[in-house]
Amino acid sequence: MKKGLVLALVFVAGGSLAAPHVDHGVSGEWAIRVNPDNGNGCYMQKAFQTGTVVLVGVAPDANGAYFSAYNPEWTHIIEGDTGSVLLDFGDARFQGEVVGDTHEGSLGGYAFFDNPEFVTEFAKRQSVIITGSKGSTEEIDLSGSSKAIAAVRACQAEQT
Repeated sequence: MKKGLVLALVFVAGGSLAAPHVDHGVSGEWAIRVNPDNGNGCYMQKAFQTGTVVLVGVAPDANGAYFSAYNPEWTHIIEGDTGSVLLDFGDARFQGEVVGDTHEGSLGGYAFFDNPEFVTEFAKRQSVIITGSKGSTEEIDLSGSSKAIAAVRACQAEQT
């Protein structure tokens, strides 16, 4: 089954203008944090052994959410350039536009979505294969993602 993912460019404050992200808690191996630059959106973040850091969170200022992945070895990515990303959960796939971005000094990509099915799939799966525009792939372990998404929702409910 192939499912579409509606993606769009979302403003991401860069460099010196960005407010520091605030630690909110931990859910298993996922850190729960708050980003003041997008309306105090809460997100979950996990670093993997490959060096890839994945963030999934709420973008209240844009009425949606986002998925992003960063890795210091992804030097081919140019900040602001667009490409495509495929997130393959096995029998559910989401594909759309990703925008080159940096997070804590690493290059990667940021994809905005307004399809609630994406979060449902992310929460119930054990892994996802990420494929970028240039064909590179990485499978990431989603253990604990269901509880982490619940923690992000609780965090968001606390924001004003």
